[in-house]
Amino acid sequence: MNSKQIYSIPTYDAAFKWILSEETLLPSFFHAFVSNLEIERATRLDDHMNPLQVFQLLRNFIYSNETEQTVASLKNVINLAVHVTDQDSITRHSPEASVMLQDFLHHFPDIQQAFPQPRFNGTMDFVCELNSGEFVIVEMQVAAQDYWDCRALAYIAAFFGNQLRKGDDWTKLKKVIGINILGGGKDNINHWSDTPDQYMRHYKMQEQLHKDTHKRFIDGVELIQYSLANAPTHFESQEQRDWVTFFKCAHLMTEEEVQNTIKTPAVLRAFERAKLENLPTEVRQEYNKEEANYDKYSMYTENIHRQGVEQGLAKGLEQGLAQGIEQGLAQGIELATKNMIKNMLAKNIPTTLISEITRVSMEDIQSIQQEIVVSIRDEY
Repeated sequence: MNSKQIYSIPTYDAAFKWILSEETLLPSFFHAFVSNLEIERATRLDDHMNPLQVFQLLRNFIYSNETEQTVASLKNVINLAVHVTDQDSITRHSPEASVMLQDFLHHFPDIQQAFPQPRFNGTMDFVCELNSGEFVIVEMQVAAQDYWDCRALAYIAAFFGNQLRKGDDWTKLKKVIGINILGGGKDNINHWSDTPDQYMRHYKMQEQLHKDTHKRFIDGVELIQYSLANAPTHFESQEQRDWVTFFKCAHLMTEEEVQNTIKTPAVLRAFERAKLENLPTEVRQEYNKEEANYDKYSMYTENIHRQGVEQGLAKGLEQGLAQGIEQGLAQGIELATKNMIKNMLAKNIPTTLISEITRVSMEDIQSIQQEIVVSIRDEY
């Protein structure tokens, strides 16, 4: 890890979940990525595939003020008796129910311990219920993955179908919106290299036979995807610009650059939570594991020099043809060295080691490092 890196890479799963676990950030996040939703609040749910939230409903009951107050008021009652009324409206004492209630009161602390408050560490990055009653499933994906669209569709379809219990009214079904943020990491991976002009894709279920004359949609599930590598340079709002800058550039920015660039309060707060020094121990451990796993799928360090030489020579020779082979070769060597240093910086290799390998001064390496940050920041 580069000693000068202040902020974590927020597209890594551990950092992403930690940063957005602060619910006050969620309305701004959704405003930026689902601008057509009117959001005043968003409540995070347990991150599993059952929107009925069976365990969450049980937790809500166990930890509600009413339940705890009732248990406290009954615990010290000496003669506790339960009376039941049968179909003939005859009321009688039920010894069995009285014993069961007494046992429940006695074991209530054990029940609470068996169902602790949720920790939001499930399969999906996070699931939110909006104040409209609709659900939003958010997934951050860094490494390119085959059949990602199928996986995303499976998540939202399963969630939509699991909303009802047997016999429930179909009108209780609420829309489920999937948000996929693709790309990021050290290498700014492009998941849609075949369509570099596309930043956003929005999928809905539309009737196909008469779509030219009647636009009919089944309003149940939607999937919205963003490819950060294809993000435009201009946005409709400062809020959108700030969130995209955060996800793409946070790990390359200084605190001064953040204060001068970012204007959205929620995003400023996200930067604060993203600081490496502010990550809780467990989150930092998971973050480090992700970084190690990510490096397994990236180029090995020994290939960086070869790639830099090839790219630099190709570009330098192309530019130098008009000025002569000798000048072109010189430019190629210079660009090769510069590209090699850029790739090594992207891998977070310490600058002292880069200087030792390339024999380029620390001052020149730091100049290249600043040039990278400025070029990325200027895009936004």
